[in-house]
Amino acid sequence: MFGIAVLFAAATALPSAGRVAFLVEANDPAALVAELTSALDSGDPLVRATASRVATVRAAAALLPKLRETLSHETDPNAAREETRAVVILGKPDDIDRVATPPMLDLVARAAARRTDAYEVYINKLRPLGFAADAAFFMQSLWQRGTLLSAVTARTLGRGDTRDWRILLRAIRQSAVVAEPNILAAALNSSSEDIRTESVWYLVHGFALDPKRIDERLRAALSAPSEEASLREGFGRELLRRMLGGERKDDPRWRDWLQTEEADALIGSEIALFEYFTDSELAARKNHCDIARNDCRIPPAKPRGTAIPSTEVKQPEFLLPDVLPPGLAEAVVREGGCNGDWIGLARASVDEAGRVRELAVQPIDMSKGCQRVVSTLMRLSLASTDSIAAPRATGDLLLVHVRGTPICLDEGPPSPTPSVTRVAGDGVTAPVVKRKVEPQFPEAARRQMGAGHYVIVVVQATISKEGCVRNLRLVQQAPFADLNTAALIALAQWRFEPGRSGGVPVDVLFNLTINFRI
Repeated sequence: MFGIAVLFAAATALPSAGRVAFLVEANDPAALVAELTSALDSGDPLVRATASRVATVRAAAALLPKLRETLSHETDPNAAREETRAVVILGKPDDIDRVATPPMLDLVARAAARRTDAYEVYINKLRPLGFAADAAFFMQSLWQRGTLLSAVTARTLGRGDTRDWRILLRAIRQSAVVAEPNILAAALNSSSEDIRTESVWYLVHGFALDPKRIDERLRAALSAPSEEASLREGFGRELLRRMLGGERKDDPRWRDWLQTEEADALIGSEIALFEYFTDSELAARKNHCDIARNDCRIPPAKPRGTAIPSTEVKQPEFLLPDVLPPGLAEAVVREGGCNGDWIGLARASVDEAGRVRELAVQPIDMSKGCQRVVSTLMRLSLASTDSIAAPRATGDLLLVHVRGTPICLDEGPPSPTPSVTRVAGDGVTAPVVKRKVEPQFPEAARRQMGAGHYVIVVVQATISKEGCVRNLRLVQQAPFADLNTAALIALAQWRFEPGRSGGVPVDVLFNLTINFRI
C-alpha cells in the first residue's frame, strides 16, 4: 500500500501542459527556468512543446542548452516545431545552421524574421539554403526597426536580386510607407531592366491616388533610360508622365500590350490607374477577358427599408491571441476552470519579436477563471504584422468565445510550405458556410430602430483551414452596442468548408455581413 501511495503522489506531481502554460506569468526567473527544465524532460510531447513556447515568449535564453539537447532527440513533430522556433528566436546565428533542414526551412525563416539580425541571417544563411523571402518576411523583420528599412532597401538594390527587390517593394507598398527616394532614384536608372520596371510600377501603384506626393528626386530620375524600354517598363513610365501632368497620347503599342497577360500581372485590379488611360486604352482593357471581373461586377441588391448608418471601426495594429501548439489552448481552458462563454476587449504591446510585454484585459462578460485563461493565451502568442509601420501597441482587440465551440487556436501540422493567411480571390477559393447560427435580435434595439429600418454589421475573421472562426474584429458597427455583441456571438459559432489554394485548405481572411432588419 505504501508503494502504491508513493507512485500515485509522483504521478500527480508530473507537470501538465496547462500548468506549464500558466508559468508564462511567473515572477521568479530562476524558478521559471527550473520548472521549464523539468517540463522539457517530460514524456508528454505537448508539455515539452508548451515549455518551449513559454521559454520563447519569456525570452528565457538560459534554457538554450536544454532546448538544444531536447531538440536533438525529439521525435514528436509538433514539439520539434516549438523547440526549433525557440532555438532560432533565442539562439545564435550558428543555431540556424543546425536546425534549418529542408522540412523545417520555412518555420526557421519565419522565426528568424523575429530576430534583430533577421536580414543578415536571411542573406548569409537562409537564402543559400533556398528560402526566398515573401512580403510577410520583410514586414516582420522590418517591423518598427528605425532606419533598417533604408539599409535593407539599399543592400537589396546593391545585390541586384530582382526577385527580392520586387517582394521588398511589395512589402513597402502594402505597409503604406515610402521607399527612400535616393535609393529608388538609383533603381529607376539601374542597368537591370527588371529592377527599373519593378521600381516604375511601384511608383505607379503607390502614387496613383495622389501623384503630387512623388518626390522631386524621383521626378528627376524618371527620364527614359539610355536603352530602349520594354513595353511593360515603357507603359509604366508613360503612366507616370501622365500622372505628373503630361498629355495623354494614343499609341497602338500600348493598346496591344494592355491585352496581354503581362499587363494583367502588372495592372492587377488597381482601378485608380484607369483615370490615366486614354479612351482607346480603356476600351482595350475592357475588351480583355481578365478585366471583366473588375469592371463588370454586379453590385449586390440593396436591402429593403431605410438604412441606419453603420460606422467604420479602426482596426487593431495586430491580432492576439494567435495559433499555439495543437491541444494547448484546450489544456489551458481546462486547467483554468473556464467553463463558460467569454467576451471582452484587450490592449497589448509587444517587443520586436512579437512577444507580449504589456497586457490589459477588459472583461465584458467573462468569469475570473476565463479572464486568467484569456490572458495566458494572449501571453503565449507571438504577434505578427501586416505593415512595417504598424505600432507595436494596440487596443480594441476583441475576445469572443462561445462555450462548446473549438478555441480555434491550434497551429496546423508542420509543413515545408508557409502557413499564411490569404484573402479570397486570386486563386484562393472563398470559405463556404456549413453551419450558420442566427444572431439574437435584442428587444431594446428593435424598439430603438423602429419598423421598416435595417442596419448592417460587418465582421472580419480568419476562417481557419479547419473551417472554424478565429480573431473576430468589427469592420462596420451598428450604433447599438447589443446588436454588435449579438453579431459577434453568433458568428463565433459558424462553421465553414475552408477556403483552398491549389486544392489545399488554407487560412482565409473573410468578411461576414449580418443585416438586422425589422
